[in-house]
Amino acid sequence: MLSRIDRVELFNFKSYSGHVTVGPFKDFTCIVGPNGSGKSNLMDALCFVLSFNSATSLRGHNLTDLIHRGAEQRECFVTVVLRRGATAAAAAGKDVSTEMSFTRSVDRSGQLTHKIDNKPVSLHDFLSALKKFNVCPRVKNFLVFQNDVECVAQKKAQELTELLEQVSGSAELKSEYDRCKEACELANRELYLASTAKREAISTLNQARHHKKEVEKYDETLKQITNEKRDEALVELLHIEKTLIKSKEALTDLTDKLAALEREGTSDRELSSMKHELAEKHRALAEQSNAFRKDNEKLRDMNTTLNRIRHSLRHLSDLRGRKKMELDDALAKESIQASEAERVRGMLNQHKSILSSFEKRCVEEDKNYKTLNNVLTDEQLKEYRQLQKEAGCQTVVLRQQLETVMREQQSLREAKKQCVNFMANVELEKGELVQRVQRGNKYVSEQQNLVKEIRDKVSSITRDIEDKKAELARTERRRKENTEELEKVDEQLKELNFVKVDNKRDAKIADALHTLRSLYNIRGRLVDLCTIPNNKYRHAVTVAFGKNLDAIVVDTSEVAHACVRYLKEHHLPPLTFLPLNSVEGKTVDDRLRILGGTCKPVVDVIRYDISIEAAVRYALGQTLVCDTMAEAKRVAYDQESGERFRVVTVDGTLLMRSGVVQGGLSTVQSRARKWDEKKYNALCEARNRLLNDLEEDSDVKVTQVQNELKNMKYRLDALKTRERNAEAEIETTKKNMENMQNEIKRQEKDLVSMTARKEGYEGRLLKCETEVSEHNGSIKAIEDKIFDEFQKRVNIPNIRELERDDEVRMEKREKFRNEQKVLISQFEILLEGGNSRVGVRSAKEISDEYKKIEEELKRVEGDLSIYTNAVKEVQQRLSDLRTRYAQTKDRLKHLDTEIANRTKRSAGEDVRINYLRKIVMSAEGRNQALRSQRMRVVQRCEMEGVPIPLKPAEAGGSKRQRVADTGDCSFSEPFSLFEENDPSSQQQEQPRRPRHINGTAPSGGKVVIDFSGLPATLKQVASDVAQLTQYKQRTRSLLETLQNTADALAPNMREAARIEYCEQRADTFSAEFEAARVKGDKAHSDFAKIKELRTQRFMETFKKIAHDVGRIYCALTMDTRAHAVHGSACLSLEDNEEPYLGGTRYHATPPMKRYMSMELLSGGERTMAALALLFAVHAVSPTPFFVLDEVDAALDASNVERLANYTRRNCSTTQFIVISLKEQLYHMADMLVGVLKDKSKESSSILTMDLRGYSF
Repeated sequence: MLSRIDRVELFNFKSYSGHVTVGPFKDFTCIVGPNGSGKSNLMDALCFVLSFNSATSLRGHNLTDLIHRGAEQRECFVTVVLRRGATAAAAAGKDVSTEMSFTRSVDRSGQLTHKIDNKPVSLHDFLSALKKFNVCPRVKNFLVFQNDVECVAQKKAQELTELLEQVSGSAELKSEYDRCKEACELANRELYLASTAKREAISTLNQARHHKKEVEKYDETLKQITNEKRDEALVELLHIEKTLIKSKEALTDLTDKLAALEREGTSDRELSSMKHELAEKHRALAEQSNAFRKDNEKLRDMNTTLNRIRHSLRHLSDLRGRKKMELDDALAKESIQASEAERVRGMLNQHKSILSSFEKRCVEEDKNYKTLNNVLTDEQLKEYRQLQKEAGCQTVVLRQQLETVMREQQSLREAKKQCVNFMANVELEKGELVQRVQRGNKYVSEQQNLVKEIRDKVSSITRDIEDKKAELARTERRRKENTEELEKVDEQLKELNFVKVDNKRDAKIADALHTLRSLYNIRGRLVDLCTIPNNKYRHAVTVAFGKNLDAIVVDTSEVAHACVRYLKEHHLPPLTFLPLNSVEGKTVDDRLRILGGTCKPVVDVIRYDISIEAAVRYALGQTLVCDTMAEAKRVAYDQESGERFRVVTVDGTLLMRSGVVQGGLSTVQSRARKWDEKKYNALCEARNRLLNDLEEDSDVKVTQVQNELKNMKYRLDALKTRERNAEAEIETTKKNMENMQNEIKRQEKDLVSMTARKEGYEGRLLKCETEVSEHNGSIKAIEDKIFDEFQKRVNIPNIRELERDDEVRMEKREKFRNEQKVLISQFEILLEGGNSRVGVRSAKEISDEYKKIEEELKRVEGDLSIYTNAVKEVQQRLSDLRTRYAQTKDRLKHLDTEIANRTKRSAGEDVRINYLRKIVMSAEGRNQALRSQRMRVVQRCEMEGVPIPLKPAEAGGSKRQRVADTGDCSFSEPFSLFEENDPSSQQQEQPRRPRHINGTAPSGGKVVIDFSGLPATLKQVASDVAQLTQYKQRTRSLLETLQNTADALAPNMREAARIEYCEQRADTFSAEFEAARVKGDKAHSDFAKIKELRTQRFMETFKKIAHDVGRIYCALTMDTRAHAVHGSACLSLEDNEEPYLGGTRYHATPPMKRYMSMELLSGGERTMAALALLFAVHAVSPTPFFVLDEVDAALDASNVERLANYTRRNCSTTQFIVISLKEQLYHMADMLVGVLKDKSKESSSILTMDLRGYSF
């Protein structure tokens, strides 16, 4: 044995009082003693020095609890003396049998100190010295407390692992292990993220490269498409240019002819002037409409402002009324207060003069008044004072009673006075409250009348608003319906495409027909009385009717004759009349309806009234209609019966029975338009009617109604606001009145209670006066008896009366003086209170506010007058505008009628000029259409990004050669790239500068198209329409193919443009990946090292413990009688790779028993297994001594004997100090230490006995 514990020295430690030495300890020492004697305290002393447990583990709350309770010195210490054996000392090169003491002490403040050999040292030096003795406080495998064995037996697998980690020292590496593991996991995550980012960046880069290739291919395709579109556009533009040149030459010829005709004819200057006036009137009408709309908007804004001013005026008027009432109240109050102040000031002066006169009168009275000092001598005064003292002694009780009654009397008088003053104040406040309630009732009545009046106005305006809304809704609905119907009529007119050509003859015929309708009963023209449901047969029916198409149907021959006479008399063009009572026509034979094919009678394809059937039969007869010419010939001439029919085809070709064929599409078309004339006239009438209705429901009227509606709403809102304000005022006033009435009731109650209290005070005062009179009589009788002889001697009938009169006189004077001073003080306070009232506004302040309101009211009234006049001016201006608008409209109608009439009269003269003008206009239209087509082509190229070779107009020369002369066209006509179609837009807006194609815009803005770069083959194509059509078809097919190719490519331009960014991104992420990989390798290396070191420490300890635990358990359970019988124990790991992360299982099988878990073993069996494990743990890191605290408590005699034998066998290498109560154990020890309780000292005492001289 290298070293052992020699002794333990205790001073005031727990149950050990004073200085106690325990020892010397032998190789096997047992500590015995009764319960509560202090055995465990000795164990705590060893633990206190050698293990550094906390105060709680030493069975205390803090370190001062370790000090003995009865110690005079509030400190303790424990010294453990370790003795190094001869072998150990020789090995250390020191003297034989050296010893070293280790001391830990606690002072009264709980501070710890450490000493080695009574020399203070630091904690680090203390621990280092212990380690030299192989004592490691960290492990504490040399101390086994009373309950530690059971705890070890009940430890779970994870807890055993923690114990092994603590023993092996791997727990010291746990924090570093966790840090490295976390760093490793973080590095793995970063490496994974960097790898993922790198893969994504490389994938994105590959995609960008692929997109770039697709973009390049796509750009080549687009370039080819652009070239094809450019050539196609140039060919089309060249064709347009050539066509335009030819059209301009034809237009020049037509213009020359028209100019010649106009020079030959007469110019209608008056008609031109009228048209100019018509245009001016139209412009004036538009200006008046705009002015009307602006004035309406202005009027609406002004009405809004006017309503706001009126609302402000009403608010200011109400405010003025309230402020006027407040001012009147303030003036009345100030008048009352002024008169009251004047009265108080007069009273103050009066009482001051009374006080001054009283002081003067007192001085005069004192000169003539007799007092005791004047009547008596000094001797007599002295005697009188003596008698007075005697009288005072005899009447002291009566005087005290009298003073008590007088004090009560005085207090009652003050209380009565306060009651009177309080009642007066209450009466005054009540009067004011009554007046305020009366004024409030009057104000509430006025406000209620105002609310009623406002509500009547609100109801009236609400009804007016509803009426206006209904009117506006009806107007909007009519406008919407008329607008929709007008659009339908315009659409029908557009679809009808009817152009009414007015000439003089048609005008005369129309006038004549109108007159005849008014004179006679005529049905109308056949073209107007019949309708064609299917427009397919328009031309056929027109040809079938022939000259009867314009024939007029009348009822009788007499009417027809009368109409003819009227026409002759008035020199009107002749007309054809068909009297229904005399005309006859062939009825259609039914067999004609079954000829087959598309053949049918013309009568069957029209609709007419049955009353005019005779006229229709006369006009059409048995005329048939067929779709084709071949069928018409077959039906007309190739019948088997040889019969011929009058047949007309749908295109207007007439086959007559005689074999004559008549046809002419242009003539038929012009006559067929008459079928549309009736519909056209009806649509025109409907359109005029709708326009008139829309004019009646114009924007002006709608705006006017809307303005009126808005004004009503503004008025309604203002009235509602006034109503809310008035109701709020009424509610507030009622609440105030209710509060005031409650206050009046409360004051009445206070008056009643104060009146009763005052009457009570008066009754008590009468009682006090009676008691005062009685006490004064008693006192006077005693005094008269004492002063009787003295009064006779000094010849004064009643000396007390004389003195009392003097005292009463002085008291009265003082009382009167005090009363006057109090009154003067009160009057001064009243004056000061009246002059400086806190929180009450003066009449001047209210008057200033009233004046400000008056000024504001005058200003608002001025604004109201100004805006009212302005509104009247605007209304008058609107009325004038309305009148001028109506006059202008009437003038427009008159001009329209006059121009129409003059145009009809001059139609015959101007027909040729108009015809040529139409042709010229048509040619100009064609030219403009060609120019527009050219501009559209150029704009289309501009929008599609197709470059067109443009040059300034000067580059094409001032004059271009004719195409017919040269056969070639190198430049186009100069034109502007700015849009010039709408002159009004040029005046109102600046032209937009377009993007110029293939060059910079010239300074003048005129450019020409350069066709010189176009190949000759394409120029030839532009000269031939057929070749141009074929070229366009080929080009369109090629462009479609190229466009499909481009669409199929569909490259991602943005991704292709990001290739540099993708390359940089890939490089960046590659670098980040490399850095993460290096960081991960380092983290893995560090983690592997710490993991290996921790595993190595743990496994080394585990293997030793696992090897020793079986051996030790076998030795502990070896049967003393049969050595072959013993138990077995083993340790196993749940995680072999990282054992410290898993649990450690401990299994022990007692002798002669089957395998079972630790929980099923008995207490003694678990104890033996736990001891085997503890001994095995101690064997791994052996200390020179082993301390056991009653570990044999759960063992039976045989197991205790086995434990004793084991201890005995191993005490040569390890010192055992065992606390035990079992005889089987301690009789085998070398030294026996007995612990007992000394009750006289309240301390534990020690007895020792060396057992080495005794046999077992």
